[in-house]
Amino acid sequence: MIGDGMGFEQVKAASLYAYGQEKSLSFEKYYQGEMMTHPADSNSITDSAAAGTAMATGQKVRNQVISFKSGQPIPTVLELLQKQGKATGLITTKHLTDATPAAFAAHVKNRYGYINRIADDYLSRSRPNILFGAYLANGKGVTDAKASEAGYNVIKTRKQMQDMQFPPNQDSSQNVLLVGLFCPGAMPWEYDYYSPLKVMFPEDNKSSSLDYDILPHLSEMTEAALRALESDPDGLFLMVEGARIDSAGHDNIIEHNVFETLEFTRAFDVVLNWAKDNNDTLIIVTADHECGGLKVLKNRGKGFIPEVFWASKNHTGVNVPVYAAGQGAEEFVGVIDNTDIFNIIMKLTKK
Repeated sequence: MIGDGMGFEQVKAASLYAYGQEKSLSFEKYYQGEMMTHPADSNSITDSAAAGTAMATGQKVRNQVISFKSGQPIPTVLELLQKQGKATGLITTKHLTDATPAAFAAHVKNRYGYINRIADDYLSRSRPNILFGAYLANGKGVTDAKASEAGYNVIKTRKQMQDMQFPPNQDSSQNVLLVGLFCPGAMPWEYDYYSPLKVMFPEDNKSSSLDYDILPHLSEMTEAALRALESDPDGLFLMVEGARIDSAGHDNIIEHNVFETLEFTRAFDVVLNWAKDNNDTLIIVTADHECGGLKVLKNRGKGFIPEVFWASKNHTGVNVPVYAAGQGAEEFVGVIDNTDIFNIIMKLTKK
C-alpha cells in the first residue's frame, strides 16, 4: 500500500483532524521505521517513477524511468510473484498508466513518452488480473476497447464492481481479468464528497463531473479486488495506491491532503480486516516520497484541519514512514532503503 507523497507530517495532519491527537490512524499502530527514497543519482530528489521502480524491482534508476535499465526490462515483484502462481492486481486513484502502478507491471524508459506502451505492457505482457483506477480522457493508455480486445472484462461504476460474482473455490485467478475504468484523469477529491463545503475548491476538481455517488472509493476498490483474488490457492500480490495525496501536496491544499490520507487509511482497514484470520499475509504501508515539505504547526482539535506550513510544491528528499503488519513485519524495523521493499518481499516469498 503506497500513499503517494505521504510523509510523516501528512500522516500527523490526518490523525489530528480525525482524532484530535497524533499517532491515531489505524496503520500507525504498525510503525516499523522509515525509508530513504533517493533515485539512482543520490543527490537528486526522486519522482514516482524512480521510487516505484526501486520498490518494485530492488534497483535504482533515474527519474522518469519505469522498471527499465541498460536497455532491458527489470523483472518486478508483481511479475515474479505471478510466476509463482499468485493472483495480481494494481489499484490507483489516478490513471492506470501513471508512474507508480506502471513501475510494477510495465517497462519503459520514460513515463511520459510511452503511455501507450505502458498500457500494452499491462494488457499484452504482464497482464495483472485486476486493474482498477482512472483513465486518460484523450484516448491514450488503457481504454475500454484495448482492454476488451485483450480479453479483459471492463467495468465503469461502483454498482458494476459490487455486482461481480466469482466462483468460491476457483483453482486459480487466471480466469479473472478485470479492468475498472471509473473516471477520466483521476478519481474525484474525497474532500469534495465528504465536506459540507463541497464548492470550496471547484476549480481543483477538473478530473470529472462524476462523483462518489456512482464511483467507488479507494477502500471499495480494494475490497472488491481482494474478493476477486482471494480464492487463488497460491495467494495474491496487490498494490494499492492513494495517488491523490501527492496531488494535494503539489497543490498545497491541506484539506484535500487530509481527506485523501483518511481514505487511504480506510483502504488499509479493509485489508487488515480481510487478513485478520490469515497467518500468512504481509501488509506493507509506506510512501514513494514526501510531497510539499509539509510541517504541522498547530493542532486545532478533532474535526478541524490543523494549521500547517508548506515549504514546497514539489517532492522532497526526507525519509518516509514504513508500517508493516503480519508475517515478516519485523523485517522492516529501522531505517531501510526503498529497494529493500522488493528484497524483503522476495525473501519472504522465496520458494
